[in-house]
Amino acid sequence: VRTVAEGSTIVMKAVNANSRKMLQRAISCAPRGQRFQWLLKVQVGTQSISPLYWAIQSGNLAAAEAIMQDLLVLRADRERYYYGNDALFERHQDIINCLCREAPMLIPILLDGLIWRSPRTEKGLRRVNYYVKHLIVNQEGEPAEFLREICSTKDPKIMVHPVVVTVSDTLWNGLVRNHFLLSRLWFLVSLLVFMLSECILPKERALEGVYSVRVVVFFGRTFMYVVTMARLLTRLFWKGCKDLRRGKYKKVLRCIPLPKSLHNAMALGNLTLAVLLLLMFCYEPMYHCLASAPEEWPTYYCDDVEDLRWTYSALGLLAMAVHWFLMVDLAVFSTGLSAFVLVCAQVLSEIGRFLVALVFLLLTFGSAISVLEHPYFEMRDIPSSVLCLFSITILLYEDDYRTLMEEPALLTAVLLFVLASSILLMNLLIAQLNSSYVYIYQDMVGFARLNRAQKIVEALSNFNRRHFANFVASLGFDQPVEFNQGDVGVAGGLQLTEPASAHVVLQDSILRFGGSCSAELEWPEETKRSEDKDQLGKVESLAKKLLRRVTQEVKTKGGRGGSNLGSGRQGSKETSESHHASEASGVED
Repeated sequence: VRTVAEGSTIVMKAVNANSRKMLQRAISCAPRGQRFQWLLKVQVGTQSISPLYWAIQSGNLAAAEAIMQDLLVLRADRERYYYGNDALFERHQDIINCLCREAPMLIPILLDGLIWRSPRTEKGLRRVNYYVKHLIVNQEGEPAEFLREICSTKDPKIMVHPVVVTVSDTLWNGLVRNHFLLSRLWFLVSLLVFMLSECILPKERALEGVYSVRVVVFFGRTFMYVVTMARLLTRLFWKGCKDLRRGKYKKVLRCIPLPKSLHNAMALGNLTLAVLLLLMFCYEPMYHCLASAPEEWPTYYCDDVEDLRWTYSALGLLAMAVHWFLMVDLAVFSTGLSAFVLVCAQVLSEIGRFLVALVFLLLTFGSAISVLEHPYFEMRDIPSSVLCLFSITILLYEDDYRTLMEEPALLTAVLLFVLASSILLMNLLIAQLNSSYVYIYQDMVGFARLNRAQKIVEALSNFNRRHFANFVASLGFDQPVEFNQGDVGVAGGLQLTEPASAHVVLQDSILRFGGSCSAELEWPEETKRSEDKDQLGKVESLAKKLLRRVTQEVKTKGGRGGSNLGSGRQGSKETSESHHASEASGVED
Protein backbone atom coordinates (compact mmCIF):
# COMPACT_ATOMS: atom_id res chain seq x y z
CA VAL A 1 0.00 0.00 0.00
CA ARG A 2 2.88 2.37 0.82
CA THR A 3 4.57 1.55 -2.48
CA VAL A 4 1.42 2.30 -4.45
CA ALA A 5 0.71 5.46 -2.49
CA GLU A 6 4.24 6.92 -2.67
CA GLY A 7 4.81 5.79 -6.25
CA SER A 8 1.63 7.45 -7.55
CA THR A 9 3.27 10.75 -8.44
CA ILE A 10 1.69 13.20 -10.84
CA VAL A 11 4.22 12.14 -13.47
CA MET A 12 3.29 8.47 -13.13
CA LYS A 13 -0.42 9.34 -13.29
CA ALA A 14 0.20 11.21 -16.55
CA VAL A 15 2.20 8.24 -17.88
CA ASN A 16 -0.57 5.79 -17.02
CA ALA A 17 -3.09 8.08 -18.72
CA ASN A 18 -0.79 8.24 -21.77
CA SER A 19 -1.49 11.97 -21.99
CA ARG A 20 1.05 14.42 -23.34
CA LYS A 21 -0.74 17.47 -21.91
CA MET A 22 -1.05 15.94 -18.45
CA LEU A 23 2.65 15.10 -18.50
CA GLN A 24 3.59 18.63 -19.52
CA ARG A 25 1.46 20.11 -16.74
CA ALA A 26 2.89 17.64 -14.21
CA ILE A 27 6.50 18.34 -15.07
CA SER A 28 6.06 22.11 -15.37
CA CYS A 29 6.07 22.46 -11.58
CA ALA A 30 9.33 20.53 -11.15
CA PRO A 31 12.41 22.47 -9.99
CA ARG A 32 14.72 22.98 -12.93
CA GLY A 33 17.54 21.20 -11.11
CA GLN A 34 15.39 18.11 -10.46
CA ARG A 35 13.33 18.05 -13.64
CA PHE A 36 15.33 15.17 -15.15
CA GLN A 37 15.02 13.12 -11.97
CA TRP A 38 11.25 13.49 -12.00
CA LEU A 39 11.15 11.99 -15.49
CA LEU A 40 13.69 9.22 -14.93
CA LYS A 41 13.38 8.00 -11.36
CA VAL A 42 10.63 7.45 -8.82
CA GLN A 43 12.06 6.25 -5.50
CA VAL A 44 9.91 4.20 -3.14
CA GLY A 45 11.92 3.01 -0.14
CA THR A 46 14.75 0.90 -1.49
CA GLN A 47 13.04 0.37 -4.87
CA SER A 48 13.03 2.72 -7.84
CA ILE A 49 11.17 2.79 -11.12
CA SER A 50 11.70 4.78 -14.30
CA PRO A 51 8.64 6.58 -15.69
CA LEU A 52 10.27 6.44 -19.14
CA TYR A 53 10.76 2.67 -19.05
CA TRP A 54 7.31 2.20 -17.54
CA ALA A 55 5.78 4.16 -20.43
CA ILE A 56 7.71 2.16 -23.05
CA GLN A 57 7.03 -1.26 -21.57
CA SER A 58 3.35 -0.56 -20.91
CA GLY A 59 2.78 0.68 -24.46
CA ASN A 60 2.09 4.32 -23.51
CA LEU A 61 4.22 5.61 -26.35
CA ALA A 62 2.72 9.10 -26.44
CA ALA A 63 3.89 9.66 -22.87
CA ALA A 64 7.28 8.08 -23.63
CA GLU A 65 7.73 10.39 -26.63
CA ALA A 66 6.83 13.43 -24.52
CA ILE A 67 9.33 12.39 -21.82
CA MET A 68 12.18 11.98 -24.31
CA GLN A 69 11.41 15.27 -26.03
CA ASP A 70 11.35 17.08 -22.68
CA LEU A 71 14.63 15.49 -21.61
CA LEU A 72 16.40 16.41 -24.85
CA VAL A 73 15.30 20.05 -25.04
CA LEU A 74 18.11 22.52 -24.46
CA ARG A 75 17.14 25.12 -21.82
CA ALA A 76 19.25 27.94 -20.49
CA ASP A 77 19.12 30.68 -17.88
CA ARG A 78 21.69 33.41 -17.37
CA GLU A 79 24.18 31.06 -15.66
CA ARG A 80 24.04 27.58 -17.14
CA TYR A 81 22.54 25.21 -19.69
CA TYR A 82 20.22 22.32 -18.80
CA TYR A 83 20.29 19.28 -21.11
CA GLY A 84 19.07 15.79 -20.15
CA ASN A 85 21.37 13.83 -22.48
CA ASP A 86 23.80 12.78 -19.73
CA ALA A 87 21.03 12.06 -17.22
CA LEU A 88 19.19 9.86 -19.71
CA PHE A 89 22.16 7.68 -20.65
CA GLU A 90 23.54 7.50 -17.11
CA ARG A 91 20.19 6.27 -15.83
CA HIS A 92 19.51 3.96 -18.81
CA GLN A 93 22.65 2.77 -20.58
CA ASP A 94 20.55 0.27 -22.54
CA ILE A 95 17.98 2.77 -23.77
CA ILE A 96 18.87 2.05 -27.42
CA ASN A 97 18.46 -1.69 -26.85
CA CYS A 98 15.09 -1.11 -25.19
CA LEU A 99 13.84 1.09 -28.03
CA CYS A 100 15.04 -1.33 -30.73
CA ARG A 101 13.18 -4.20 -29.08
CA GLU A 102 9.97 -2.56 -27.88
CA ALA A 103 9.48 0.84 -29.56
CA PRO A 104 11.58 1.28 -32.73
CA MET A 105 9.33 4.14 -33.85
CA LEU A 106 10.77 6.25 -30.99
CA ILE A 107 14.38 5.90 -32.17
CA PRO A 108 14.16 8.92 -34.55
CA ILE A 109 12.70 10.97 -31.67
CA LEU A 110 15.70 10.15 -29.50
CA LEU A 111 18.21 10.78 -32.28
CA ASP A 112 16.61 14.11 -33.28
CA GLY A 113 17.01 15.30 -29.71
CA LEU A 114 20.79 14.79 -29.93
CA ILE A 115 21.17 17.43 -32.67
CA TRP A 116 21.43 21.20 -32.37
CA ARG A 117 21.51 23.35 -35.51
CA SER A 118 22.41 27.01 -35.50
CA PRO A 119 19.92 29.45 -37.07
CA ARG A 120 22.87 31.50 -38.30
CA THR A 121 24.90 30.71 -41.39
CA GLU A 122 28.38 31.78 -42.40
CA LYS A 123 29.65 31.48 -45.97
CA GLY A 124 26.81 29.13 -46.82
CA LEU A 125 27.57 26.77 -43.90
CA ARG A 126 25.69 26.09 -40.68
CA ARG A 127 27.06 24.87 -37.35
CA VAL A 128 25.65 21.57 -36.15
CA ASN A 129 26.34 19.94 -32.78
CA TYR A 130 25.91 16.18 -32.44
CA TYR A 131 25.86 15.03 -28.80
CA VAL A 132 27.00 11.48 -29.47
CA LYS A 133 29.38 10.79 -26.59
CA HIS A 134 27.19 8.07 -25.08
CA LEU A 135 26.64 6.52 -28.53
CA ILE A 136 30.38 6.00 -29.02
CA VAL A 137 31.69 5.13 -25.55
CA ASN A 138 29.88 3.80 -22.47
CA GLN A 139 30.54 4.65 -18.82
CA GLU A 140 33.14 1.87 -18.52
CA GLY A 141 35.22 3.36 -21.34
CA GLU A 142 34.36 0.55 -23.77
CA PRO A 143 32.71 0.85 -27.20
CA ALA A 144 29.00 1.55 -26.84
CA GLU A 145 26.43 -0.91 -28.17
CA PHE A 146 24.64 1.76 -30.21
CA LEU A 147 25.76 0.67 -33.68
CA ARG A 148 25.29 -3.01 -32.87
CA GLU A 149 21.69 -2.44 -31.76
CA ILE A 150 20.91 -0.20 -34.72
CA CYS A 151 22.33 -2.82 -37.10
CA SER A 152 20.13 -5.46 -35.49
CA THR A 153 17.03 -3.58 -36.71
CA LYS A 154 18.28 -3.88 -40.34
CA ASP A 155 16.34 -0.74 -41.16
CA PRO A 156 18.05 1.15 -44.03
CA LYS A 157 16.05 4.31 -43.34
CA ILE A 158 17.37 4.75 -39.80
CA MET A 159 20.93 4.18 -41.07
CA VAL A 160 20.86 7.47 -43.01
CA HIS A 161 19.80 9.51 -39.97
CA PRO A 162 22.37 12.29 -39.40
CA VAL A 163 23.28 11.02 -35.92
CA VAL A 164 23.86 7.45 -37.13
CA VAL A 165 25.87 8.76 -40.08
CA THR A 166 27.99 10.93 -37.76
CA VAL A 167 28.72 8.09 -35.34
CA SER A 168 29.50 5.68 -38.17
CA ASP A 169 31.77 8.11 -40.04
CA THR A 170 33.57 9.16 -36.85
CA LEU A 171 34.41 5.57 -35.92
CA TRP A 172 35.24 4.60 -39.51
CA ASN A 173 37.48 7.55 -40.39
CA GLY A 174 39.16 7.90 -37.03
CA LEU A 175 39.62 4.31 -35.91
CA VAL A 176 38.37 1.43 -38.04
CA ARG A 177 39.38 2.32 -41.61
CA ASN A 178 43.14 1.89 -41.21
CA HIS A 179 42.68 -1.23 -39.10
CA PHE A 180 40.33 -2.71 -41.70
CA LEU A 181 42.72 -1.86 -44.54
CA LEU A 182 45.66 -3.50 -42.75
CA SER A 183 43.60 -6.59 -42.03
CA ARG A 184 42.75 -6.86 -45.74
CA LEU A 185 46.30 -6.11 -46.94
CA TRP A 186 47.38 -9.70 -46.32
CA PHE A 187 44.44 -10.81 -48.43
CA LEU A 188 45.66 -8.72 -51.37
CA VAL A 189 49.18 -10.13 -50.98
CA SER A 190 47.74 -13.65 -50.74
CA LEU A 191 45.76 -13.18 -53.95
CA LEU A 192 48.83 -11.87 -55.79
CA VAL A 193 50.95 -14.82 -54.64
CA PHE A 194 48.15 -17.23 -55.54
CA MET A 195 47.91 -15.84 -59.07
CA LEU A 196 51.67 -15.91 -59.60
CA SER A 197 52.08 -19.49 -58.39
CA GLU A 198 48.97 -20.91 -60.09
CA CYS A 199 48.00 -18.79 -63.11
CA ILE A 200 51.01 -16.84 -64.37
CA LEU A 201 54.37 -18.53 -63.83
CA PRO A 202 53.35 -22.18 -64.48
CA LYS A 203 51.57 -21.17 -67.73
CA GLU A 204 54.48 -19.27 -69.28
CA ARG A 205 56.08 -21.66 -71.78
CA ALA A 206 59.24 -19.55 -72.00
CA LEU A 207 59.78 -20.00 -68.22
CA GLU A 208 58.65 -23.62 -68.00
CA GLY A 209 62.08 -25.17 -67.59
CA VAL A 210 63.75 -22.39 -65.58
CA TYR A 211 64.89 -23.70 -62.20
CA SER A 212 64.44 -20.39 -60.34
CA VAL A 213 60.87 -20.05 -61.59
CA ARG A 214 59.95 -23.50 -60.28
CA VAL A 215 61.48 -22.60 -56.90
CA VAL A 216 59.38 -19.42 -56.79
CA VAL A 217 56.25 -21.44 -57.64
CA PHE A 218 57.03 -23.96 -54.90
CA PHE A 219 57.52 -21.34 -52.20
CA GLY A 220 54.51 -19.36 -53.43
CA ARG A 221 52.25 -22.36 -53.03
CA THR A 222 53.82 -23.15 -49.67
CA PHE A 223 53.09 -19.58 -48.58
CA MET A 224 49.42 -20.08 -49.51
CA TYR A 225 49.14 -23.23 -47.41
CA VAL A 226 51.21 -22.12 -44.42
CA VAL A 227 50.08 -18.50 -44.13
CA THR A 228 46.70 -18.02 -45.83
CA MET A 229 45.14 -21.41 -45.12
CA ALA A 230 46.47 -21.64 -41.55
CA ARG A 231 45.36 -18.08 -40.77
CA LEU A 232 41.87 -18.66 -42.08
CA LEU A 233 41.41 -21.93 -40.23
CA THR A 234 42.79 -20.50 -36.97
CA ARG A 235 40.55 -17.41 -37.03
CA LEU A 236 37.45 -19.39 -37.96
CA PHE A 237 38.13 -21.98 -35.26
CA TRP A 238 38.76 -19.32 -32.60
CA LYS A 239 35.60 -17.33 -33.45
CA GLY A 240 33.51 -20.49 -33.68
CA CYS A 241 34.62 -21.73 -30.27
CA LYS A 242 33.99 -18.29 -28.78
CA ASP A 243 30.43 -18.23 -30.13
CA LEU A 244 29.73 -21.78 -28.99
CA ARG A 245 30.91 -20.98 -25.45
CA ARG A 246 28.62 -17.96 -25.32
CA GLY A 247 25.69 -19.88 -26.76
CA LYS A 248 25.58 -17.75 -29.93
CA TYR A 249 24.66 -20.39 -32.46
CA LYS A 250 21.69 -21.94 -34.19
CA LYS A 251 21.17 -25.58 -35.06
CA VAL A 252 21.15 -26.72 -38.66
CA LEU A 253 19.17 -29.86 -39.42
CA ARG A 254 18.23 -29.87 -35.69
CA CYS A 255 21.57 -31.30 -34.62
CA ILE A 256 24.54 -29.37 -36.10
CA PRO A 257 25.36 -26.14 -34.21
CA LEU A 258 26.31 -23.30 -36.58
CA PRO A 259 28.21 -20.47 -34.81
CA LYS A 260 26.99 -16.93 -35.27
CA SER A 261 30.28 -15.95 -36.91
CA LEU A 262 29.33 -18.12 -39.91
CA HIS A 263 25.92 -16.53 -40.49
CA ASN A 264 27.11 -14.10 -43.18
CA ALA A 265 28.30 -14.69 -46.74
CA MET A 266 31.85 -13.43 -46.18
CA ALA A 267 32.47 -15.83 -43.28
CA LEU A 268 31.13 -18.75 -45.31
CA GLY A 269 33.37 -17.63 -48.18
CA ASN A 270 36.42 -17.68 -45.89
CA LEU A 271 35.47 -21.16 -44.69
CA THR A 272 35.04 -22.37 -48.28
CA LEU A 273 38.41 -20.93 -49.30
CA ALA A 274 40.13 -22.56 -46.31
CA VAL A 275 38.61 -25.97 -47.14
CA LEU A 276 39.58 -25.67 -50.82
CA LEU A 277 43.17 -24.74 -49.91
CA LEU A 278 43.31 -27.71 -47.55
CA LEU A 279 42.21 -30.04 -50.37
CA MET A 280 44.73 -28.44 -52.73
CA PHE A 281 47.42 -29.06 -50.13
CA CYS A 282 46.49 -32.75 -50.12
CA TYR A 283 46.63 -32.96 -53.93
CA GLU A 284 49.64 -30.66 -54.43
CA PRO A 285 51.71 -32.14 -57.35
CA MET A 286 54.99 -30.55 -56.25
CA TYR A 287 54.83 -32.25 -52.86
CA HIS A 288 54.02 -35.63 -54.42
CA CYS A 289 56.88 -35.22 -56.91
CA LEU A 290 59.23 -34.32 -54.05
CA ALA A 291 58.37 -37.63 -52.36
CA SER A 292 58.58 -39.80 -55.51
CA ALA A 293 61.32 -38.12 -57.55
CA PRO A 294 63.47 -35.92 -55.29
CA GLU A 295 66.25 -35.71 -57.88
CA GLU A 296 63.93 -33.76 -60.25
CA TRP A 297 62.69 -31.37 -57.56
CA PRO A 298 61.25 -28.77 -57.81
CA THR A 299 58.81 -29.89 -60.49
CA TYR A 300 55.11 -30.46 -60.96
CA TYR A 301 55.51 -32.91 -63.85
CA CYS A 302 56.20 -36.49 -62.81
CA ASP A 303 54.63 -39.91 -63.40
CA ASP A 304 52.99 -40.18 -59.99
CA VAL A 305 50.88 -37.03 -60.30
CA GLU A 306 49.22 -37.60 -63.66
CA ASP A 307 46.02 -38.77 -61.98
CA LEU A 308 46.05 -35.84 -59.55
CA ARG A 309 46.64 -32.95 -61.91
CA TRP A 310 43.06 -32.53 -63.14
CA THR A 311 41.59 -32.73 -59.61
CA TYR A 312 44.17 -30.21 -58.39
CA SER A 313 43.38 -27.83 -61.26
CA ALA A 314 39.62 -28.06 -60.60
CA LEU A 315 40.17 -27.24 -56.92
CA GLY A 316 42.42 -24.35 -57.94
CA LEU A 317 39.71 -23.02 -60.24
CA LEU A 318 37.17 -22.94 -57.40
CA ALA A 319 39.66 -21.48 -54.92
CA MET A 320 40.63 -18.68 -57.32
CA ALA A 321 36.97 -17.80 -57.95
CA VAL A 322 36.21 -17.72 -54.21
CA HIS A 323 39.34 -15.65 -53.55
CA TRP A 324 38.20 -13.02 -56.04
CA PHE A 325 34.67 -13.14 -54.65
CA LEU A 326 35.98 -12.27 -51.18
CA MET A 327 37.60 -9.15 -52.64
CA VAL A 328 34.11 -7.65 -52.90
CA ASP A 329 34.45 -6.91 -49.19
CA LEU A 330 36.74 -3.99 -50.10
CA ALA A 331 33.77 -2.17 -51.66
CA VAL A 332 32.94 -0.93 -48.14
CA PHE A 333 35.49 1.89 -48.62
CA SER A 334 33.14 3.55 -51.12
CA THR A 335 29.50 4.08 -50.20
CA GLY A 336 28.43 4.27 -53.84
CA LEU A 337 30.30 1.12 -54.86
CA SER A 338 29.03 -0.71 -51.79
CA ALA A 339 25.46 0.33 -52.62
CA PHE A 340 25.87 -1.03 -56.16
CA VAL A 341 27.20 -4.36 -54.87
CA LEU A 342 24.33 -4.65 -52.41
CA VAL A 343 21.79 -3.92 -55.15
CA CYS A 344 23.32 -6.68 -57.26
CA ALA A 345 23.13 -9.06 -54.30
CA GLN A 346 19.50 -8.17 -53.62
CA VAL A 347 18.33 -8.89 -57.17
CA LEU A 348 20.00 -12.30 -57.22
CA SER A 349 16.89 -13.74 -55.60
CA GLU A 350 14.86 -12.77 -58.67
CA ILE A 351 17.42 -14.44 -60.94
CA GLY A 352 17.24 -17.56 -58.78
CA ARG A 353 13.47 -17.76 -59.24
CA PHE A 354 13.92 -17.33 -62.98
CA LEU A 355 16.46 -20.17 -63.09
CA VAL A 356 14.10 -22.46 -61.17
CA ALA A 357 11.32 -21.78 -63.67
CA LEU A 358 13.73 -22.21 -66.61
CA VAL A 359 14.98 -25.58 -65.30
CA PHE A 360 11.38 -26.72 -64.93
CA LEU A 361 10.64 -25.79 -68.54
CA LEU A 362 13.85 -27.42 -69.81
CA LEU A 363 13.05 -30.70 -68.06
CA THR A 364 9.40 -30.60 -69.15
CA PHE A 365 10.03 -29.99 -72.85
CA GLY A 366 13.28 -32.04 -72.91
CA SER A 367 11.45 -35.08 -71.55
CA ALA A 368 8.53 -34.60 -73.91
CA ILE A 369 10.74 -34.19 -76.99
CA SER A 370 12.83 -37.26 -76.11
CA VAL A 371 9.63 -39.37 -76.17
CA LEU A 372 8.75 -38.21 -79.67
CA GLU A 373 9.98 -40.31 -82.61
CA HIS A 374 12.06 -38.03 -84.87
CA PRO A 375 15.32 -38.23 -86.86
CA TYR A 376 16.82 -35.08 -85.30
CA PHE A 377 20.14 -36.23 -83.74
CA GLU A 378 20.71 -33.15 -81.48
CA MET A 379 17.53 -34.06 -79.51
CA ARG A 380 17.93 -37.81 -79.33
CA ASP A 381 17.61 -38.08 -75.50
CA ILE A 382 16.82 -36.00 -72.42
CA PRO A 383 20.34 -34.52 -71.80
CA SER A 384 20.77 -33.66 -75.48
CA SER A 385 17.30 -32.12 -75.69
CA VAL A 386 17.84 -30.05 -72.53
CA LEU A 387 21.21 -28.81 -73.80
CA CYS A 388 19.77 -27.95 -77.21
CA LEU A 389 16.80 -26.08 -75.71
CA PHE A 390 19.08 -24.18 -73.34
CA SER A 391 21.27 -23.08 -76.25
CA ILE A 392 18.12 -21.83 -77.97
CA THR A 393 17.24 -19.81 -74.87
CA ILE A 394 20.62 -18.08 -74.64
CA LEU A 395 20.83 -17.56 -78.43
CA LEU A 396 23.70 -19.98 -79.02
CA TYR A 397 21.75 -22.39 -81.22
CA GLU A 398 23.79 -22.86 -84.43
CA ASP A 399 21.24 -24.78 -86.49
CA ASP A 400 18.27 -23.38 -88.39
CA TYR A 401 14.58 -23.88 -87.58
CA ARG A 402 13.92 -24.70 -91.23
CA THR A 403 15.54 -28.09 -90.71
CA LEU A 404 12.59 -28.94 -88.43
CA MET A 405 9.96 -28.21 -91.04
CA GLU A 406 9.61 -31.90 -91.91
CA GLU A 407 8.72 -32.70 -88.27
CA PRO A 408 5.66 -30.56 -87.38
CA ALA A 409 5.27 -32.04 -83.92
CA LEU A 410 8.91 -31.37 -83.02
CA LEU A 411 8.74 -27.86 -84.48
CA THR A 412 5.57 -27.15 -82.49
CA ALA A 413 7.20 -28.29 -79.24
CA VAL A 414 10.30 -26.14 -79.86
CA LEU A 415 8.23 -23.07 -80.72
CA LEU A 416 6.11 -23.52 -77.59
CA PHE A 417 9.29 -23.72 -75.52
CA VAL A 418 10.62 -20.53 -77.15
CA LEU A 419 7.30 -18.82 -76.42
CA ALA A 420 7.39 -19.88 -72.75
CA SER A 421 11.10 -19.25 -72.06
CA SER A 422 12.42 -16.50 -74.30
CA ILE A 423 9.24 -14.41 -74.54
CA LEU A 424 7.39 -15.02 -71.26
CA LEU A 425 10.12 -15.80 -68.72
CA MET A 426 12.72 -13.37 -70.08
CA ASN A 427 10.33 -10.41 -70.13
CA LEU A 428 8.97 -11.39 -66.73
CA LEU A 429 12.55 -11.44 -65.37
CA ILE A 430 13.19 -7.97 -66.79
CA ALA A 431 10.01 -6.64 -65.16
CA GLN A 432 10.88 -8.20 -61.80
CA LEU A 433 14.46 -6.86 -61.90
CA ASN A 434 13.14 -3.42 -62.73
CA SER A 435 10.64 -3.36 -59.86
CA SER A 436 13.21 -4.78 -57.42
CA TYR A 437 15.79 -2.21 -58.45
CA VAL A 438 13.32 0.66 -58.03
CA TYR A 439 12.41 -0.62 -54.55
CA ILE A 440 16.02 -1.14 -53.46
CA TYR A 441 17.34 2.05 -55.07
CA GLN A 442 15.32 4.15 -52.63
CA ASP A 443 17.26 2.70 -49.70
CA MET A 444 20.52 1.57 -51.32
CA VAL A 445 22.58 4.21 -49.45
CA GLY A 446 21.01 2.96 -46.22
CA PHE A 447 21.90 -0.63 -47.12
CA ALA A 448 25.48 0.46 -47.90
CA ARG A 449 25.80 2.25 -44.57
CA LEU A 450 24.30 -0.78 -42.84
CA ASN A 451 27.02 -2.93 -44.39
CA ARG A 452 29.74 -0.51 -43.25
CA ALA A 453 28.26 -0.32 -39.74
CA GLN A 454 28.39 -4.10 -39.49
CA LYS A 455 32.09 -3.99 -40.41
CA ILE A 456 32.65 -1.35 -37.74
CA VAL A 457 30.88 -3.44 -35.10
CA GLU A 458 32.91 -6.49 -36.05
CA ALA A 459 36.19 -4.53 -35.89
CA LEU A 460 35.38 -2.90 -32.53
CA SER A 461 34.68 -6.26 -30.91
CA ASN A 462 38.35 -7.22 -31.40
CA PHE A 463 39.94 -3.80 -30.96
CA ASN A 464 42.67 -2.90 -28.49
CA ARG A 465 41.12 -1.08 -25.54
CA ARG A 466 44.11 1.27 -25.12
CA HIS A 467 43.86 2.40 -28.75
CA PHE A 468 40.14 2.96 -28.34
CA ALA A 469 40.72 5.04 -25.19
CA ASN A 470 43.24 7.21 -27.05
CA PHE A 471 40.76 7.68 -29.88
CA VAL A 472 37.98 8.75 -27.48
CA ALA A 473 40.36 11.17 -25.77
CA SER A 474 41.18 12.74 -29.15
CA LEU A 475 37.48 13.54 -29.70
CA GLY A 476 37.44 15.89 -26.70
CA PHE A 477 34.09 14.90 -25.28
CA ASP A 478 35.03 16.47 -21.92
CA GLN A 479 35.31 19.94 -23.44
CA PRO A 480 32.20 22.13 -23.80
CA VAL A 481 31.10 22.67 -27.37
CA GLU A 482 30.21 26.14 -28.61
CA PHE A 483 26.80 26.93 -29.97
CA ASN A 484 27.26 30.20 -31.81
CA GLN A 485 30.52 32.09 -31.63
CA GLY A 486 31.38 32.94 -28.02
CA ASP A 487 28.40 30.95 -26.66
CA VAL A 488 29.99 28.04 -24.77
CA GLY A 489 27.52 25.20 -24.42
CA VAL A 490 27.50 21.71 -22.91
CA ALA A 491 30.09 18.96 -23.26
CA GLY A 492 29.81 15.57 -24.89
CA GLY A 493 29.36 16.58 -28.50
CA LEU A 494 31.02 16.97 -31.87
CA GLN A 495 30.67 20.16 -33.88
CA LEU A 496 30.45 19.85 -37.66
CA THR A 497 29.24 22.07 -40.47
CA GLU A 498 26.64 21.38 -43.14
CA PRO A 499 25.34 23.33 -46.14
CA ALA A 500 22.82 25.95 -45.10
CA SER A 501 20.32 24.60 -47.62
CA ALA A 502 20.39 21.08 -46.13
CA HIS A 503 17.91 22.00 -43.37
CA VAL A 504 15.71 25.02 -42.81
CA VAL A 505 16.20 26.50 -39.31
CA LEU A 506 14.04 29.54 -38.63
CA GLN A 507 14.67 29.94 -34.90
CA ASP A 508 17.05 28.68 -32.27
CA SER A 509 15.94 25.43 -30.64
CA ILE A 510 17.41 26.49 -27.26
CA LEU A 511 14.77 27.78 -24.82
CA ARG A 512 16.34 30.73 -23.00
CA PHE A 513 14.84 32.19 -19.83
CA GLY A 514 15.61 35.27 -17.80
CA GLY A 515 14.93 35.98 -14.16
CA SER A 516 16.33 34.11 -11.20
CA CYS A 517 18.93 31.37 -11.86
CA SER A 518 18.17 29.27 -8.78
CA ALA A 519 18.01 25.53 -9.46
CA GLU A 520 15.16 25.23 -6.94
CA LEU A 521 12.76 27.22 -9.13
CA GLU A 522 10.74 25.82 -12.01
CA TRP A 523 11.01 27.28 -15.46
CA PRO A 524 8.75 30.38 -15.16
CA GLU A 525 7.61 30.81 -18.76
CA GLU A 526 7.21 27.18 -19.74
CA THR A 527 3.46 27.15 -19.05
CA LYS A 528 2.95 30.48 -20.82
CA ARG A 529 4.79 29.24 -23.90
CA SER A 530 2.62 26.12 -24.12
CA GLU A 531 -0.53 28.24 -23.62
CA ASP A 532 0.58 30.57 -26.44
CA LYS A 533 1.12 27.57 -28.68
CA ASP A 534 -2.35 26.27 -27.82
CA GLN A 535 -3.93 29.66 -28.59
CA LEU A 536 -2.12 29.91 -31.91
CA GLY A 537 -3.23 26.38 -32.72
CA LYS A 538 -6.86 27.29 -31.98
CA VAL A 539 -6.63 30.41 -34.16
CA GLU A 540 -5.13 28.36 -36.98
CA SER A 541 -7.84 25.70 -36.78
CA LEU A 542 -10.55 28.41 -36.69
CA ALA A 543 -9.09 30.06 -39.78
CA LYS A 544 -9.05 26.74 -41.63
CA LYS A 545 -12.70 26.10 -40.77
CA LEU A 546 -13.76 29.55 -41.97
CA LEU A 547 -11.78 29.18 -45.19
CA ARG A 548 -13.36 25.80 -45.84
CA ARG A 549 -16.84 27.24 -45.26
CA VAL A 550 -16.21 30.14 -47.62
CA THR A 551 -14.94 27.81 -50.31
CA GLN A 552 -18.04 25.64 -50.02
CA GLU A 553 -20.33 28.66 -50.27
CA VAL A 554 -18.55 29.90 -53.40
CA LYS A 555 -18.85 26.49 -55.04
CA THR A 556 -22.54 26.28 -54.12
CA LYS A 557 -23.37 29.70 -55.59
CA GLY A 558 -21.13 29.22 -58.63
CA GLY A 559 -23.90 27.52 -60.67
CA ARG A 560 -26.41 30.39 -60.31
CA GLY A 561 -26.99 33.40 -62.62
CA GLY A 562 -25.02 36.62 -62.96
CA SER A 563 -26.90 38.49 -60.24
CA ASN A 564 -26.63 35.57 -57.89
CA LEU A 565 -22.95 35.21 -58.76
CA GLY A 566 -22.37 38.87 -57.97
CA SER A 567 -24.18 38.60 -54.68
CA GLY A 568 -22.18 35.43 -53.94
CA ARG A 569 -18.96 37.26 -54.55
CA GLN A 570 -20.11 40.09 -52.33
CA GLY A 571 -21.12 37.62 -49.62
CA SER A 572 -17.84 35.77 -49.85
CA LYS A 573 -16.00 39.08 -49.63
CA GLU A 574 -17.93 39.99 -46.51
CA THR A 575 -17.30 36.55 -45.05
CA SER A 576 -13.60 36.89 -45.88
CA GLU A 577 -13.47 40.28 -44.18
CA SER A 578 -15.17 38.87 -41.09
CA HIS A 579 -12.74 35.94 -41.17
CA HIS A 580 -9.74 38.30 -41.23
CA ALA A 581 -11.24 40.38 -38.45
CA SER A 582 -11.84 37.33 -36.24
CA GLU A 583 -8.31 36.08 -36.95
CA ALA A 584 -6.84 39.48 -36.03
CA SER A 585 -8.82 39.60 -32.78
CA GLY A 586 -7.69 36.07 -31.97
CA VAL A 587 -4.05 36.99 -32.49
CA GLU A 588 -4.46 40.09 -30.32
CA ASP A 589 -5.96 37.92 -27.57
